[in-house]
Amino acid sequence: MKKAVLMALAMLTLLVSATGCVGNKNSFCLFRGLAKWNLTMNKEPWVNEIVFLGLNIIPVYGLFLFADVLVFNSIDFWTGDNPVNGAFASTRGTDAEGNAYAIIPNGDGTATLTYKGQDCTLTRQGSEVAVSREGQLIGTFAQNGSVITFTGVDGTTRSALR
Repeated sequence: MKKAVLMALAMLTLLVSATGCVGNKNSFCLFRGLAKWNLTMNKEPWVNEIVFLGLNIIPVYGLFLFADVLVFNSIDFWTGDNPVNGAFASTRGTDAEGNAYAIIPNGDGTATLTYKGQDCTLTRQGSEVAVSREGQLIGTFAQNGSVITFTGVDGTTRSALR
């Protein structure tokens, strides 16, 4: 009887201590990163679906979710930093005209933007992102609500809705 009460108390303590360990804004980075990669890995949606089914049969999605729930979200909750954040941060796609682009983190707080065969370096500066090519500043991006504004080094600005 005493052993059962202690076991129930231990389980209750574990249950209460685990609630709220969803983490901060970086919750489920591993799982969301896998899903984002799966959705953007190929232009053909049927290929992405086949890969999705395969990753569920193996069960990669289940293992990633399990690791997020038990390990990474708890670390994020208690420390405020998810060790997986940024692991899948590469972004690839095409613009409205069909031109391919890629944004790949460099691991030093900067990222490389490749577009139309040219590489630019993106560097976060407070709430803005500076864009430079071959060490020369081209301009900065800033976002205010749903409006994104690019300001060139000559002071000209261009805005777009996000």
